Amino acid sequence: MAWNQFVGTTMLLYALTNPVGAIPVFLAMTGRTGAAMTHRIIVLACTAVAIFFVGSAMFGKEILAFFNVGLNDFRIAGGLLVLVIAFEMFQAQYGKFIPRADEGNYEESDVHGLAITPFAFPLLVGPAELSIMITLSNDNPGWLGKAFLASAAILATLLIGLTLWMAAAIERLLGRTGINVMTRVMALIIAAIAVNFIMTGVKSELPGLVNRAS
Repeated sequence: MAWNQFVGTTMLLYALTNPVGAIPVFLAMTGRTGAAMTHRIIVLACTAVAIFFVGSAMFGKEILAFFNVGLNDFRIAGGLLVLVIAFEMFQAQYGKFIPRADEGNYEESDVHGLAITPFAFPLLVGPAELSIMITLSNDNPGWLGKAFLASAAILATLLIGLTLWMAAAIERLLGRTGINVMTRVMALIIAAIAVNFIMTGVKSELPGLVNRAS
């Protein structure tokens, strides 16, 4: 994996998780928690995101082999899931059913639950993001390629954590309208990437059909 691919993969993962779009949800969820508990939620959520990403990067091929699924089939399915995510982001409906944490009512175990699910999974990382990671893992065989991919995932997770840590300031700066605009721009980029994944899978699975169409 070249450095431009490394940077591109990092930004792709960051855009897919869309932490900027999740800021209103995060602030609503942590609106009545103290600073210490809010920081704990960020650390737990980012740790879970990193584990999901790195696990998919390191064992993508084994996961596909276990379920007896071809790479191109998975590429098409992942592209379709990413398209769904892009449509949800474009409609500003991203993660609208997240409960609100209350420091007075929530025990530490409840905080762990909120941070990991539903916030880390499936709000930040869902089936679409895992599908993309498994596909990228198979596109970068060998331990060096997987190490670069895992490093990109960890860097993207750090950027996600930084975004959540600055969530209140970002919302004050951009406002809900600005966040929605950024989310829609990310949605267009993600939709284009999803179409590329789908077309690549279709071309590989049905080369004769593509040749006749051209």
